[in-house]
Amino acid sequence: MLFTLPKVKELLSSFGKLRAFNLVKDSATGLSKGYAFCEYADISITDHAIAGLNGMQLGDKKLIVQRASIGAKNATATGMGAVAIQVPGLPIGALIGIGGSGPPTEVLCLMNMITPDELKDEDEYEDIVEDIKEECGKYGTVRSLEIPRPIEGVEVPGCGKVFVEFNSSSDSQKAQQALAGRRFSNRVVVTSYFDPDKYHRREF
Repeated sequence: MLFTLPKVKELLSSFGKLRAFNLVKDSATGLSKGYAFCEYADISITDHAIAGLNGMQLGDKKLIVQRASIGAKNATATGMGAVAIQVPGLPIGALIGIGGSGPPTEVLCLMNMITPDELKDEDEYEDIVEDIKEECGKYGTVRSLEIPRPIEGVEVPGCGKVFVEFNSSSDSQKAQQALAGRRFSNRVVVTSYFDPDKYHRREF
C-alpha cells in the first residue's frame, strides 16, 4: 500500500480542518523520518481524532498517533491542539510548516523541546540555556536567546518554547534544517520561524 503525503492529510482532515501539518524530514537525506505533526483549527476534536487514528492499520504497519507536549503539561490549557503522528513508509515530501513557518527569519522558535517544569529550577534553567546556545551555535552566530519561564498563578506567553535569534536568516535556516525532528530529552523537536519584531517586543 502506497501511503502518500496527501493521503495522510486526507485521513487527518476527515476529523476536521487542519490549521497546520508538518512532515519531519532528515536534513541530510531529505527522506521522511516517519514523524509528522498536525494541529486542528478546532482543538476540541484533537482527542477524538487521536482515538480514531491511533493504531490504524496501514499495510503491515500501524499508525501511532498521540498528543504532542509542545512546551505545556496540558496542551488544551494553552490553546494548543498539536498531535504527533508516526507514519510508517512516508515517501519524500515537502515540509509544510507547522503554524505557518513561512519564509525564513533570523528568529527560530523551538517547540516540544522542554517543559515548564524543567524551567523552574534555577540551575537546571541555566544548564538548558547553555546547552541550547551551544547546540544552536554550531549553525551560526546566536545573538540572543529567550526561554519564557513559568510564574506561579500567571499564564506566561510562550512558556516552554525556546526562541533563538541568529545573526542572519541563513544561519537560522541551517539550524532549522538540523534541529527539526531531532530528539531532545526523548521528545521530537518541532521548529518554526518567528517574527523578529514580535520577538523584540517579547510578544511570544
